[in-house]
Amino acid sequence: MIREERARSEREQLRRQIAEVRPHQLSTYLSQSGWRDDGAFGKFASIWHRPEPDLVEAEVLAPTSSIAKDFFERMADAVSAIGVFEGRTAFDVAKTVAGTLADSIRVRVFHDDVEDGSIPLEDGVLLNQKARDLMASAVMSTLSKRRHFAGSRPPEAAQYLASLRLGQTEIGSYVVNVIAPAGPPRIDQTSIPLASFASVVSENLAAGLRALSEASNEYVTGEDLSVFDAAVQRGASANMCDALVGLSGSQRQRGFEISISPSGIDMRNQAPLTFLFEPAKVATIAAASEYYKDNYVLPDRLIVGLVKRLDRRPGDENGTVTIATTISDTEKNVMVELGNDEYLEAIAAHRAKHPVQVTGDLHVTPRTARLLNPKGFGVLRSGDLF
Repeated sequence: MIREERARSEREQLRRQIAEVRPHQLSTYLSQSGWRDDGAFGKFASIWHRPEPDLVEAEVLAPTSSIAKDFFERMADAVSAIGVFEGRTAFDVAKTVAGTLADSIRVRVFHDDVEDGSIPLEDGVLLNQKARDLMASAVMSTLSKRRHFAGSRPPEAAQYLASLRLGQTEIGSYVVNVIAPAGPPRIDQTSIPLASFASVVSENLAAGLRALSEASNEYVTGEDLSVFDAAVQRGASANMCDALVGLSGSQRQRGFEISISPSGIDMRNQAPLTFLFEPAKVATIAAASEYYKDNYVLPDRLIVGLVKRLDRRPGDENGTVTIATTISDTEKNVMVELGNDEYLEAIAAHRAKHPVQVTGDLHVTPRTARLLNPKGFGVLRSGDLF
């Protein structure tokens, strides 16, 4: 009885894996593995053989259409025959074939609350949503390098996202597998294989993740958000950062690992590209997202510039001055609230066109910049500048 249940379980596992296999993937796998196509066998299959010196030739009957009523049985027979020849299980062969002409993006989250392979329902929904958002950010930055993407997506991006599939879940904390099918291979007029759009997106995703990871490590040493500027041209964006933060859960308590396995059977024995994000790094990525959206705080920043505007309501002691300055090579007008004595100094500086300086936590948004907790306000005269 136990043996029969195990056999049924293995058969069902194989059925689920074969559901992800397409006939053109099997034929590509066979062709790239050294098998030869002997031609059609009926309407829904073709015969392949593999000549081996000093050995009996192996033969596989490969389904060519998934509409056949016995498609699962014939595909199971095919991967089983390949498995016998390669010394692997039918499931392993089916998994490899499913990865032919498809990139695999594997997201594994880890924390005490997911060690049994389950996850709270709300966070499970969020995880799948953010995995999709991650792929959306990758395709958008493939088409155009920007700090933040908003609005509708172009047709190429929508078509790519519609092609994505969810693969089987795995035991190992909690894992989400995203499959990016590349379609049948194309050859140009010089017989050179052409890279698929899906593979270019995957390469861009890897470049963006690597850039964010490196910038995060650099940020820890200097706490300068400008280290994230260069990552944009490598594929990073606020959208990618938001997706990564979401992968850590609604409370941002989990770490996660993203592995990218390019398509092609030649990658079977090579390790995938892997990027690790511990919870501490997630907080840095969240800060990078706000920086890309021009909504961030630069702590303890010295502001130097000319007073451009003065505002104080009748009866108030405090007033607000606007200082024209430069922040990260960009001209900004920074608002600073000052007490009565400092405000009077600012009036005098404005009349004399003397620059002023003040230190505080600079809060920058797309439209405004304001200095929080200002201190050390002073007027700079000619001799103070050198």
